[in-house]
Amino acid sequence: MPTWVHISFKVERQLAALERQGNILSIAAIRSRRIIDALMKGERPTRAGLLKRKTDKRVKNCFKFDLGSGFRLICIWEGKNIYVLFVGDHDSADTWLDKRRKKKPYKTDIKIHSHIVDNQCKMRPGVLFPIKDTVDDLCLTKITQENLRRVFKGLVGS
Repeated sequence: MPTWVHISFKVERQLAALERQGNILSIAAIRSRRIIDALMKGERPTRAGLLKRKTDKRVKNCFKFDLGSGFRLICIWEGKNIYVLFVGDHDSADTWLDKRRKKKPYKTDIKIHSHIVDNQCKMRPGVLFPIKDTVDDLCLTKITQENLRRVFKGLVGS
């Protein structure tokens, strides 16, 4: 599972430009924002949006989301990091991938906005309660009947 989602400032500018143009372009921007939000909430890329069936061999660990009407969102999954690097139409996405063939585009000097993935609300396998409640449950198990009787002596005595 990824722990960080890094979004390029260029992607944020591209999304803002798509939203301003309206119609199909704004729908592609909305879909890409939903995918990015799902990734930041800890969803796996296969559940976050519609992935392209064929993986792209030009850039290692690259995956593309189909936003509809020929638009793509390009991400790279490296270790525990997901890099959101490009959003645009099919031809410009293809050109972007060709220019970065056999390279690691996230290791170049690009401005990136980093977000930590919110896994606090997720259920872990084998655990019956969310992670944030474990501290409260551990504290409550240390209180004995004797301690309660001492604290609430007036209620127990009557």
